[in-house]
Amino acid sequence: MERSIIRVAETFLILLALSAITLGISWSQNPLPSQAELTPLPTPEQTSALALVAAPETSPAQAETPQPALIPSPSPLPLTPTPAALPSPAPALMVEESALSPNDAPLLPQEPGTMNILLLGTDAAADQRLARTDTIIVASIYPNRPAISLLSFPRDLQVRFPNGRADRINTVFEMGHIEGYPGGGAGYLALVLRKNFGIRIDHYVRVDFSGFIKAIDTLGGVEVLVECELHDTFPDKDSPTGKSDLDLYPGKALLNGKQALWYARSRWSTTDFDRARRQQKVIRAALRKVREGNWLQNALSLYADLRDSIETSLSPTDLIPLIEVARRLDDTEVKSRVITWPIVRSYQRPDGASVLLPTEKLLPFITEALAPPASNQAQTRPPVEVYNASGRPDMELVAAERLVWEGFSVVAFGTLEDRFTRTQIINYSPTSKGSPIPRLRTIFKVSERDVIGQPDPSSLAVARIVLGANYDSCPNTALAAGDVPLPEAGP
Repeated sequence: MERSIIRVAETFLILLALSAITLGISWSQNPLPSQAELTPLPTPEQTSALALVAAPETSPAQAETPQPALIPSPSPLPLTPTPAALPSPAPALMVEESALSPNDAPLLPQEPGTMNILLLGTDAAADQRLARTDTIIVASIYPNRPAISLLSFPRDLQVRFPNGRADRINTVFEMGHIEGYPGGGAGYLALVLRKNFGIRIDHYVRVDFSGFIKAIDTLGGVEVLVECELHDTFPDKDSPTGKSDLDLYPGKALLNGKQALWYARSRWSTTDFDRARRQQKVIRAALRKVREGNWLQNALSLYADLRDSIETSLSPTDLIPLIEVARRLDDTEVKSRVITWPIVRSYQRPDGASVLLPTEKLLPFITEALAPPASNQAQTRPPVEVYNASGRPDMELVAAERLVWEGFSVVAFGTLEDRFTRTQIINYSPTSKGSPIPRLRTIFKVSERDVIGQPDPSSLAVARIVLGANYDSCPNTALAAGDVPLPEAGP
């Protein structure tokens, strides 16, 4: 295999593994429409006919018609090999069936050919063994589709060790090295995941913080859509005072490598679940930035910068199917899940440690999480429109991204010149059967009186959300797993 091709595949893995630095990752399950695909806002006559509660004092205005965004096509891959030593792969992960017991979880059913890659992130260098993995993600890659499903494990989740003891999952990697397990920390963690959750791990990738910062800076920074106001202070050796502040408000924000890492890892007045969501935003923004230009060229540049920050069991041969995944993968074929309440419950151990314990819903949740994404159809992704009348910039973008994460298809979005006091939902659906309105009301905290019935069988959207001044863009992520439909239990 040409070394340049191998580099592209490895860099694809690095981009995927960057999520491991940040506890949780998601790409959009359904891409936002291009500006050329936006449906027009209603005329003043059509808008007034909606009979919106607390109608604005002035007549609604048309949103500006943006120009289509042009995305350059990637240039051909260079076919001339560049002499360079490839990283030596660590031992492949193998779990002996003899190490399992009847009380262990059954093997997770997956399609033939599925590759499960364990993504690990620590604040230690990639060659340092004794370090806790505060980030653990399983990526199930389906090369034949192609598709990727990602599942983040909270660091405080308590698991059973092979020796019978129980402790937080973020201690497993370090304990594997301490006990001299043949597969090292990653092999020990693979065994624990198999015993507790039935997940078969094929390979692992571990990346350190410096690799994350380099990747973001190589891309020229990333633009994220901030949902929640955030203020925090971080150690910064490049600052004259030795520290730097990060102050962000809802809307678009351009972050450099350090800022992106701080945003992803801030612990001030937040939870692991909040961090997981922010981390997903950073990775999604990075991948979007790569796709905006010649991403294959960017991949080669990233590889040169990051190869010293990564440790992996993957060999060049293992990378072959990932090349096609990288070339063919579509945003609609990537799914993300994070383990949160009520799939787990809080518990204080006798030693005083606060941990998360699995509930009976955790294994069904993992089955759903690591299954390939659902097809991109209107039945599974209700089409909606979202318009900003809150008076705050970028809220339609923030809300649109939230809707995509929640499984909706955003077919149009824009800004109204007029202001509305309260957020309202225009229901275009002629039937209540299978209506997404209750879910939309929950997402946007809309009362029943602010849902306006306007049946329109010809509408491309089942509903339109008009964001008012009371729109709160900061979601409650702690119960996100509870909103995921789980597979029905067998007989």
